[in-house]
Amino acid sequence: MLWRVRTTLVDRPGILAEIALACGRSGVNILGMQVFPTSPQVTDEFIVTAPDGWGDVRLAELFEEAGGAQVSATRVTDDSLIDAPTRYLRGVHQVLEEGRDAEEVLRELLETEPPDVADYRGHDVLDLTRRNGSVLRISRAIPFTAVERARAQALLSLVSDAGYDTPLISPTPRQQVPMVREATLADIEAVAALHGRCSVETLYNRYQVPLRMPMTTRMARRLVAPDAGVALIVQVGLDVVGHGVLEALDTVWTFQLLIEDAWQGQGLGTMLVKQAAGRAKSHGAARLTFITEGSNDKLLRTVGNAGFVARVERHDGNVHITVPLSAVRAIAAG
Repeated sequence: MLWRVRTTLVDRPGILAEIALACGRSGVNILGMQVFPTSPQVTDEFIVTAPDGWGDVRLAELFEEAGGAQVSATRVTDDSLIDAPTRYLRGVHQVLEEGRDAEEVLRELLETEPPDVADYRGHDVLDLTRRNGSVLRISRAIPFTAVERARAQALLSLVSDAGYDTPLISPTPRQQVPMVREATLADIEAVAALHGRCSVETLYNRYQVPLRMPMTTRMARRLVAPDAGVALIVQVGLDVVGHGVLEALDTVWTFQLLIEDAWQGQGLGTMLVKQAAGRAKSHGAARLTFITEGSNDKLLRTVGNAGFVARVERHDGNVHITVPLSAVRAIAAG
């Protein structure tokens, strides 16, 4: 059984030797250690194994008798043997790529579950500031060290900078001329921000399922660099206000598009459809299929406004709108 023991010690030579000697005499094995410098004392954290029958109170008493103060002892898993920087980097990955809540991840990293504290003096409070100015408050019985405060703030700032708190790009005035171009990896953040500005209904019409989490970097990367096709975006000024993915599914070329709510009804969807058709023709496609759910009349009007006569069929609960490309002029990549 693994335990994490944290204690405050007088910062003097030989104090760690006394702790190690006391542990050795009692059969407590130290597997890992971390030092949090403070002044005039020092906070040390130990990962230990204890003999059968030992509990948190007995471990805390051992470290107190060896010179420790404010001792806490908590049962932990093998993950606690991983160094702290690696665990925090893993936490960033869980927030950005797996959609976990940043507060939940931080509470796990900071271990806010109440352990046995031999010398309890009240909860310590950690206030972390998000990029939008709001404050995330975390508290626990064991006092936070300056190192832990800095790590936690760095993690929250990092995931906030990735666009979880506020969109990175705000809409620009509409008088600027829209432009359709192929997406690149440089558009990852802008495409993620576009999704953050779209309504639930608009996102549902695009994906046919409700999106319950923010757009992650991995998801946005796939949207700008699909495996078997090309992504198109509509740019107005510095903002990406529309996006579409043209790709081949088996032998069928498909196109799915998304237009920001504030820009719908301005002809941007029609521009995207025409560009997608021309690029599909350049890849040798004879037809182009748009996949949507049954009640999406906006897409049918968009395809019609682009000048196509479409065949509409139902497949597995979705509607497939297929248009011939025989009269379409091919548009080369670039």
